[in-house]
Amino acid sequence: MKRTSVEERRAEILEATCRVVVERGFGATRIVDVAGRLGISTGLIHYHFDSKDQLFAEALEYAANADLARLSEEVARDTTALDRLDRVFSLYAPADADARAVWVLWIDGWGEAMRSPTLKRISQELDVRWKELLEGIIIDGVAAGEFTCADPNAAAWRLAALLDGLGVQVTVHDSAIDAAQLLCWVREAAVAELHLRADAFDRLAASPAVQTI
Repeated sequence: MKRTSVEERRAEILEATCRVVVERGFGATRIVDVAGRLGISTGLIHYHFDSKDQLFAEALEYAANADLARLSEEVARDTTALDRLDRVFSLYAPADADARAVWVLWIDGWGEAMRSPTLKRISQELDVRWKELLEGIIIDGVAAGEFTCADPNAAAWRLAALLDGLGVQVTVHDSAIDAAQLLCWVREAAVAELHLRADAFDRLAASPAVQTI
């Protein structure tokens, strides 16, 4: 039988932790719950992770890194900055079960970060990286003459905050608004932030070259 490497075992534990946290929340998840999900001893988890705080922080980072990598890969397929921006908006919305699971982790992670310095540091770093992804697209769009924006950093923070706030509503209060409404409002905000034509995203959606998610 092939032996599981340290990296593979850590990844298995982190993936299992994410699944358990989605079901139970950070506050109600115990090391024994994760061990039981994998059919291993709690001692093996403690061998790889010094504490429950470290396990939770790395699990959030693991899930977020996978999501950011997926976003970056998808965005790289598009040519124009507007295409890339809309791709991010579409992928970021909690429109299916997988996306909602990531959102559950984020929301619970933000709440737990109020009590855990380790989770606070990790969640802040990940928030900044997400904002930087948006900012990079805006900067590229300004350089290409697609966007007009005097402060890409501030615009990226405002759009990220709107996405986060609406994403929480869609995930927690799905009867209030849905992912389609989120996408519509974020596009409207982007039109104002980047001085685009009012129908910029409508024209994009009508193009056969654009694949909607």
